Amino acid sequence: MTQGTPDRPRKEGHHDGVANTLHFAGVRYWTASVLPAIVGTTLPFWLRPPGFSFRWGGAIEFLIATVFLHAGFSFLQARVEHRSTDQWSESRLLRTAIGCIVVACLLGLHLIRFTTGGIFIVYGLSTVFAGVLYVVPPFSLSQRAAGAIVVAQSLGLIPVLGAYLVQTGDLTRTVYVASLPIVAATGLWVWTELMVTRGHDEKVGRETLVTAFGARFSGRVVVPALLALTGATLLVAVLSGSVMPLALVALLSLTLVWRIVAASWNGYADAPRMREARSRAVLLHLVVCAAIAASSLVMVFR
Repeated sequence: MTQGTPDRPRKEGHHDGVANTLHFAGVRYWTASVLPAIVGTTLPFWLRPPGFSFRWGGAIEFLIATVFLHAGFSFLQARVEHRSTDQWSESRLLRTAIGCIVVACLLGLHLIRFTTGGIFIVYGLSTVFAGVLYVVPPFSLSQRAAGAIVVAQSLGLIPVLGAYLVQTGDLTRTVYVASLPIVAATGLWVWTELMVTRGHDEKVGRETLVTAFGARFSGRVVVPALLALTGATLLVAVLSGSVMPLALVALLSLTLVWRIVAASWNGYADAPRMREARSRAVLLHLVVCAAIAASSLVMVFR
């Protein structure tokens, strides 16, 4: 997910310094990776793999590593896209990016103790490689049509798998199925984000699926399709036993779904209307993740 170019402030106070740091760290999008990580942490309470015992230390470490990795690639993307300011030079952005990614990798190496074999090493390398593909030239998939697919998978699937792996030491098919509604909800968030930035993307020559399909098709076909996919995958996850039936409470957010469809159907070419749709897509992502995580935690009291 990309961010807009900030204005260049003449002077930077403490508050502005913190705000700019969080901006470059991509704080606006942290929930896109943190919430799925929480889902992966809570899923074992429902799936009850053999020998499961909750690991508080592992859960906290993984969440911290997730934030550092997300922030690291956000700083790196700002550097690659030359979004420096007077206070945040390109060299400072690069140093901070490398520092955050190194901290995340060190935490990941420490988390290997909770897993068996080399599965977590493969997971970690895959996670970093996905970030490199999205941000670093010559790949720079954030500037290409495939970027939306990569980021939806990376933020919707990878944190769920990693958090579950830390708690159980292994992965099963059910975890992948459980992550599908989150992947779909993340895809909706990414799509509405691209619809907001469509005008700017077309001006700078950035290729996205939204610029390829056009605003009308994106708003009237793809957005409703992603909403339907989110509901359908949640139902599949419940029917397959991957997610507790109580998670279907997320389907009750019909008002939220209707407002997203209404905004994208009538305002697909209007940036303010699409900002409204994006805000509600973010909220729907929260609802889906919260429903799955909370329903899994219910098993603690049984």
